[in-house]
Amino acid sequence: MVNLDQLRKKYEQINRTKSDNDTSDFLKKFLMMKEGTTVVRILPSKSEDEDFYAETAIHRIDGRNHHCPRVKGNDCPLCDLSYQLWNTKVDENQNIARQIKSSKRFYINAVERDTGDVKILSMGVKLFSKILDCFFDEDYGDITDVKEGHDFKIVKDIQGQWPNYDKSSPKPKRSPAGSAQEIAQWFDELHDIHGLVRVASYEDLKKMALSIIGERDSTNTPDPMPKEDSDDEGDYLSHLKGLGNG
Repeated sequence: MVNLDQLRKKYEQINRTKSDNDTSDFLKKFLMMKEGTTVVRILPSKSEDEDFYAETAIHRIDGRNHHCPRVKGNDCPLCDLSYQLWNTKVDENQNIARQIKSSKRFYINAVERDTGDVKILSMGVKLFSKILDCFFDEDYGDITDVKEGHDFKIVKDIQGQWPNYDKSSPKPKRSPAGSAQEIAQWFDELHDIHGLVRVASYEDLKKMALSIIGERDSTNTPDPMPKEDSDDEGDYLSHLKGLGNG
């Protein structure tokens, strides 16, 4: 006679292992920036019609990441709730508003110079702005140019609980990204960064918003939220387990 309890345990075991392995393999695609200096070569996209970066905004709810529909021009119940809670002027509500509001993220394909591997570089607004600054500086220009571009030094300092990237900068000397063979291989290994932005459904986010708000008072006319930015990729990556589900 079949022991259903043992079969159920085995089923849970093999599926849990598969899930853990899938998550581990997924995280390996990302560059985990260490404290100190990490040198990368930011790669262009394969097509001129596609940006070398992908932009999104993330809501982190219950330890999971959910891509905000507003990145595609759609309505977002969590954004609406965040503004409404902030507008109540109640400290407890405003703390929740900070927690559920979306944070901008940018994905870029980059060669990690220490390993030669193509990784997904995930970053917040501040570090991404530093990279964009290069394009508008006549001393650098298009740093993604594989023939005459620049390597980029990411300098990560820990100040309190947040990382700081103010010292990050491109290397001053122009250089080829690599040999023709290396460049061809890197282009074959480019990650689908735009495919990472899987916008969460309005219905799912609405359920989350309703479960959060409960009986809290809110108003329909929001005040502006305070502008905050964090480039803490460690905190972001720790939540990547839920990335593919939102």
